[in-house]
Parts: sequence; C-alpha cells; structure tokens
Amino acid sequence: MGFDRKQFEAANVTGAFGPRRVHLAALDAELCRRPGLLCGLVERDGLRVLRVMLEGAALRAVEVDCRGKPGGWVFTCADTGKPLGAVDDPAAVADRVIDVLADRVAR
Repeated sequence: MGFDRKQFEAANVTGAFGPRRVHLAALDAELCRRPGLLCGLVERDGLRVLRVMLEGAALRAVEVDCRGKPGGWVFTCADTGKPLGAVDDPAAVADRVIDVLADRVAR
C-alpha cells in the first residue's frame, strides 16, 4: 500500500491526537530548527510531554507540558507548572525554553 497524499492532507490530525499533542508537535518543530537542541515526546504519568535538552547536557533537560487554561492553551514546565507562553507563539516559547535550559546547565 502506497502513500496517499490526498488522504494524508484530508486527515483530521487535531481530531486524531487532540489539540494538546498538536501544540506540542508545533513546539517540537520550532525547537528542531534550533542548533544544539535535542527534543522528543516522552511519557510522564500517562501524559506525553516534550523533553528538551542541550547537546552534551542531557541530564539537565526541560520537560514541557501543554495545558488548557480559561484563557486558552499554554505551554508550561512539566515539573513546576510554571507558564512558558501561549501556544500561538511557539518561537517565543522556544526562546523561553532555551533560557530555562541555560539556567539549569549553569547550576
């Protein structure tokens, strides 16, 4: 069975994965453009979170969650719940994640 582009384009990705996973995928795509970063989805307590690390500092990772709030979806640090930014600006959130990583590596 071959790849069917029309079927792929017509797929309801948000319906299949839900908005949370779609937002995490968008942030993952933005972070993958940044040199020196490694990232991917991992499971924590039954939920997928985005684990982000600097090359050479894998033990100082940041795990990013995505939560629905009354004002809309936001990215948060999975361990602290601290907000990182709104899902509509993944580039700014990627910058913030890099800042958090730099702070953890400097400790």
